[in-house]
Amino acid sequence: MKKALAIIVSVLIVLSVVGLSFANDKEHATKEISGEVTAVDTAANTLTIKGKDGEVVLTTTDKTRFAEGKTLADVKVGDKLSAKYSEKDGMMMAWEVITKKEMKKMEKMKMEKEKEEMKMEIMEKMEMKQKEKEKE
Repeated sequence: MKKALAIIVSVLIVLSVVGLSFANDKEHATKEISGEVTAVDTAANTLTIKGKDGEVVLTTTDKTRFAEGKTLADVKVGDKLSAKYSEKDGMMMAWEVITKKEMKKMEKMKMEKEKEEMKMEIMEKMEMKQKEKEKE
């Protein structure tokens, strides 16, 4: 009986920790916006991007990664950008700002990597089948 009670308590503790972890992830979930820059304020370290769902004012820091080694000072109204950000303390904190060109390049590289992984997986399966045939 004591053993069963200990197991139940352990499971409840694990579930509560997992639940807190998911709640924390939702709070700091990464969001993405793509669109046209409508405002840049280098003094306030912000840029505004208008996407299909509206405008988002993004706050940048020295940790924000910009495309092609650029900085906030290089961003101009009218530029087409994509940004990844998270909400923190009521502000939308940008952690990556890239151009459409760089975004397409990254997507292409990701697709090529996935294709290569699929090829490797198929080759491994073929090798396994060959070894099974050799055993027979």
